[in-house]
Amino acid sequence: MNFIQERQKDKNLIRIPMHKELEQALNLLNEGKEEEALESIANFENVEELNQDDLHNYRGLKAFILFYMGRVQECLKIVEENYQESRKQNKPLLIIDSIFLKWQIMVLLGRAPKLWEDVVSCEKLLKSASQEPPYEVKLREGYLFFMKGYFHYWEHNYDKAIKHHKKCLEIFKNYYISLSIVPHVLNILGGSYTFKGELDLALKYNEESLALYKGSSLITKMGRAGLYQFIGTIFFQKGDLDQAIEYLKKSLKIFEQTTPGLWVAWVSVDYTSLIKVFLYKDSPDEAQEYLERFSHYLEQNKKSEKYPWYRLSKARLLRSSSRIRDRAEAEKILKQLTEKHKSTKSIANHGLSEEFSEVLIELCDYYLEELRSTNNLKIIDDIKPLVIRLLKESERTNSYTLQAQAHLLYGKISLLQMNMGDTRRYLTQAQHIAEEHSLQLLARAISTEHDNLLEQLDKWEEFKASDAPISERMALASLNESVELLQRKRAIKAPELINEEPVLLLILAGGGILLFSYPFSDEIKIEDEIFGGFLSALTSFSDEVFSVGLDRAKFGQYTVLMNNIADFSFCYVFKGQTYIAKKKLANFTENFQKNTSMMQILNKFNQTNQVIEVKDFPFLEGFIKEIFTNK
Repeated sequence: MNFIQERQKDKNLIRIPMHKELEQALNLLNEGKEEEALESIANFENVEELNQDDLHNYRGLKAFILFYMGRVQECLKIVEENYQESRKQNKPLLIIDSIFLKWQIMVLLGRAPKLWEDVVSCEKLLKSASQEPPYEVKLREGYLFFMKGYFHYWEHNYDKAIKHHKKCLEIFKNYYISLSIVPHVLNILGGSYTFKGELDLALKYNEESLALYKGSSLITKMGRAGLYQFIGTIFFQKGDLDQAIEYLKKSLKIFEQTTPGLWVAWVSVDYTSLIKVFLYKDSPDEAQEYLERFSHYLEQNKKSEKYPWYRLSKARLLRSSSRIRDRAEAEKILKQLTEKHKSTKSIANHGLSEEFSEVLIELCDYYLEELRSTNNLKIIDDIKPLVIRLLKESERTNSYTLQAQAHLLYGKISLLQMNMGDTRRYLTQAQHIAEEHSLQLLARAISTEHDNLLEQLDKWEEFKASDAPISERMALASLNESVELLQRKRAIKAPELINEEPVLLLILAGGGILLFSYPFSDEIKIEDEIFGGFLSALTSFSDEVFSVGLDRAKFGQYTVLMNNIADFSFCYVFKGQTYIAKKKLANFTENFQKNTSMMQILNKFNQTNQVIEVKDFPFLEGFIKEIFTNK
């Protein structure tokens, strides 16, 4: 028994009052029997003594059934009729129903609705419905949370998408009328976690969603096929290639058996993904077989072999060849695809064109492979413009995961040229983007990469002095891992979080003048003559941080982080990982700035050129310990 069947038996489930014939049709819809549901209300309009609410509910339910059956134009016509009639009657909740259903249809068709405009419109309508029964209003709040969540998902704000979809899920679980929407909510939760790199959670929600897609309607079939595709992609990233192939084949089988047209793009993703997985599995014959099937499918649907997904797949297969001619042809195709995008991106829909990003990454990987085999640094001149284009596209479309990963790749390309300044600056920017958009696994992984670089600086200096081969530089920079992350060939491997060992907290005034120090241990003595040199180095680091945009420095076994507030620098010295330490310093400086009395004391001592003692700041010690020493 699945979730919906279990919930149907719940006596506490809220049921919106409706005519008994409509309730019977809703029962059939929730059981996945769409054809029977439509038949059961075929003559409903002929029922005597129907009021306006009955007619509205009838039209809405009929539209929803038609929507599930894929009869989109009929559905849209009924929804528009319902919308206009509800406006005439000035019934805000019924207007929200019509907007919500039309909005779902537009999302399905790939015609991005005016997402935020619809949200604002429904928010206003909901406020005007305060006199309606609370349980009726609550259901529409669920619709609003769903729309807000999808808007944030569309805008790549995955934490906000998750927050709103969990809210609507809690509401939909309690209403009989909305049980059929639950699988879609779980699906988007799975998608949000996928893009955040949290693949175990993504798999959990997608599998829960898949278990709820019952019935044989077109939308139900498409829902299952889409989920098979998503799950296959997750298994690919997790390195389980056999499972990836199994799920992608299931997806392809369903999509190919449906009416062509709307689903060509989805089928193309399946073919492209299968070809990529087979090549990664070192099975070129299977990849060739699916490329030929892809060509036949496009021909059947009156699409030429110039279709971008097909050409990308062909280029990948040619790249896998050992023949120079084939590899040259692969490069030619990839270059042509990047040029084609220049002429079409102005009319592109919102969101990064998947095939274009994959083309750029594939071409980068092609040149990196050439760089590794030839040791010719001039090839980097071909790579950098591609990464810059990837950065610009990801920024234009707010694709934050790709944006952070592209910054990471650019930093590592700069590392091959021994440009440490650019390398560290791009790593810092990559982590900032990931943290700002709650991509915590990615942020942790990037922070560890940056820590490793600081640990390896001596080795890089040796490489520079000896003019080490590119292959050795690429291995030390873990460049292959970064490219495979972009290609979704691997999951984000964030290291275990370990609390750092606090050593020293400092507050410096302009010019590096010491205002306050709090040692967590006796490792660095304030009286020691060495401390003067240490402060001088910190001042130099401060100038570097805020002119170049870095966020950490290494002094022997110590790592140093610094934040600026007004005319003051807050400096944290520690041993160990940077990721948690950075969050602690940010927390400390943010709360310090909010505390007016602490800022006043700091300014007072700065004006009189005095060093603050802990006794002058009696409550500060507890504040410091709470943030920096609590696990």
